[in-house]
Amino acid sequence: MTIRQNPLWRACALALVLSAAACGTESNESEDADVLLGDDAGGEGVEDAEGSADAGDDAGLSGPTYYSHIRPMMAARCNECHIEDAIAPMALDSYEGIKEMGRLALGAMETGVMPPWPPAEECGPPLKNRRHISQEEIALFREWVEAGYPEGEPSDAPPPERDESAPVFDRGEPDLTLDWGFEYTPEPPLAEAVDDYRCFVIDPELNEDQFLNAVRTRPGNTRVVHHALVYSVSEDQAARLEQLEAEDERPGYTCFGGPRTSDPWLLSGWVPGTMPLEFEEGHGVRIEAGSKIVVQMHYNTVNDPEGSDRSLFDLYFVDQEETSRVTELVIIPLAELGLQIEAGDPDAVAVEEGPEIPISLTLHGVAPHMHLLGKSIKVTAQTGTGEVCLMDIPDWDFNWQGFYLFEEPQVLRYPVTPRLECRYDNSPGNQPDGRAPQEVRWGEGTYDEMCLNYFIVERPPGF
Repeated sequence: MTIRQNPLWRACALALVLSAAACGTESNESEDADVLLGDDAGGEGVEDAEGSADAGDDAGLSGPTYYSHIRPMMAARCNECHIEDAIAPMALDSYEGIKEMGRLALGAMETGVMPPWPPAEECGPPLKNRRHISQEEIALFREWVEAGYPEGEPSDAPPPERDESAPVFDRGEPDLTLDWGFEYTPEPPLAEAVDDYRCFVIDPELNEDQFLNAVRTRPGNTRVVHHALVYSVSEDQAARLEQLEAEDERPGYTCFGGPRTSDPWLLSGWVPGTMPLEFEEGHGVRIEAGSKIVVQMHYNTVNDPEGSDRSLFDLYFVDQEETSRVTELVIIPLAELGLQIEAGDPDAVAVEEGPEIPISLTLHGVAPHMHLLGKSIKVTAQTGTGEVCLMDIPDWDFNWQGFYLFEEPQVLRYPVTPRLECRYDNSPGNQPDGRAPQEVRWGEGTYDEMCLNYFIVERPPGF
């Protein structure tokens, strides 16, 4: 992906300096059952989470049972992915399933591997749609395992925290559904590989600018769809997209780090278990008239080697009658384009600091990105009130990345200097596909690297 050499950060800084011459909170670890079931975070989250774990004690059993305690906890924390015909390799939505995998599941919980939620709790404001399991819930699960997996009675199961027949995301008919128009069967490029990264070009046929308010991803085959990223690409890149498609014998074209065009704009991201991306009412990201949409799909064929997919993406725009009052969001990249990681270095560090912005900014979220050698990534900002930690992922996993939206927009007081710190492990034991360590630089390829974060900010007046 080619990042703008002079993104809005730099434009804001320069223009505002010239014009001037002329004239968080730490989340409680016991909240979130309601978040994972589709409600907004916050409020009485602690009480709700405890209710999901402790409601409906069995009269005949003193400790936790499956139906009274474990089933509701699994529904809230794990069963977006761990159900039949989903991306996870085992189903945990039945007594037999979780009993068989109980000790393995406990180990995954205790080590923090599951549920996958990379952001560190101590950094940044509270996040929407957080996947998290509390220490109290882990202790409850451990007690249940050590007691021999008592089942209890189905009649003792507490009622679900929401009507499971009701839609989690109910926005009605979309304004536009992205569909590349055919079933695609993933084919990893190497015989022993299981991952296929594929880009598909879709023409939304927009005759005027639209403001994207929400995106709902509908994976066609959850057994193979690992993640999806949606980009808009300007009209002047049409020839480049045609070239990429023509050079590839298969539908679409191969891609790893991004759509392989100049100046793509990231619109949304999806991984299993995430809620639809939805901005505040009246807020939207501009998609220019004439733009093409590029959807990057990451397929993993472990669970369905012969499976095919035709995923759909529902786009919801701000009502055209309201566009004069829309709060425009821009997704601005900050990247270390001069990235250079020496061969064999187990702890390489890259730091990129943006220019000082002499105005306050309203930040709605972030989306950090690295490739396979990444160890950690941290996003901060020096502001007029001091340093603010915005996102810290201390144990980077390429397979679990996405958009992170704040529960409440964060106002960064001027002046604002964004900062990005990335760490990498380029040692012999951390090489993809068993390669020998080599010098690695910025690039889109599987064996290249990136140090990149997208800031989702309200467009400052006049820009």
